[in-house]
Amino acid sequence: MGQDLLKLLLTPSLIIAATLLQRRWATLFGGRLVGLPLTAASSLALLTLREGENFAVQTAIATLSGQLAIAAFCLGYARTALTHRWPIALAVAVCCYVVAARALSLYDFSLPELEFLVPTGLAATLAAWPALTPREVLPMPWELPARIVVATVMTTLVLACATLLGSRTIGLLASFPLFAALFAAYRQESAGGPASVISLRGVVVGAFTSSVFFLTIASTLPNLGALAAFALAVTATVFAHIAVNLFIHGSNPIGSCIGRMNERQLASRT
Repeated sequence: MGQDLLKLLLTPSLIIAATLLQRRWATLFGGRLVGLPLTAASSLALLTLREGENFAVQTAIATLSGQLAIAAFCLGYARTALTHRWPIALAVAVCCYVVAARALSLYDFSLPELEFLVPTGLAATLAAWPALTPREVLPMPWELPARIVVATVMTTLVLACATLLGSRTIGLLASFPLFAALFAAYRQESAGGPASVISLRGVVVGAFTSSVFFLTIASTLPNLGALAAFALAVTATVFAHIAVNLFIHGSNPIGSCIGRMNERQLASRT
């Protein structure tokens, strides 16, 4: 009963907090919040309670490698969205994710290997990103309830399928950027391809800090236990998030990186 109640409350609480922050700091900051491992982190915490620490460690390693699949999804969508409508861009992005996730599932990566591969792959994705100036984009209608419903359903699905699919497959499944896919499609339909490209770049940037969370869990959970490991992972992720923001956007990200353009103005330029 306690775990069922936690399953119902944990993910929606994280989504509500992220959505309120996104509305406060606009699309560029909000895109990175969408990219944070909200659903995957809550699923991992619940898996630790239900399946044990060893299963959770292996899931964390798989989810860490899944950040490369997220990067493939975002780059595939971004490259396609500038010349095609959102259904084609989304189909290409999903294909990119499936191919990347399948390739990652075929090899048993060690943590030292992933410590090199994940940041290198994310950096390469940003280097190949279409050159666009970040601009402010309004949030989609019904954003908060949509996130809560989708995240809760996905968390329930991950927990229900964990034993059947195994830690590696479930880690890659939990990595799928469902929020980012929905928001990118909506923003492309309402404001044009560049709006979705800008938001998805934030998701790739957010994957750096997501990687810190899963790396910390995989490294410390066996020795520190669940409570200390998750507390340390959250702390490390917060500091990593601040560091990444300062490195990429400087000390005044809103003033230097977000133009004063709303969705209708942005759409008029596309």
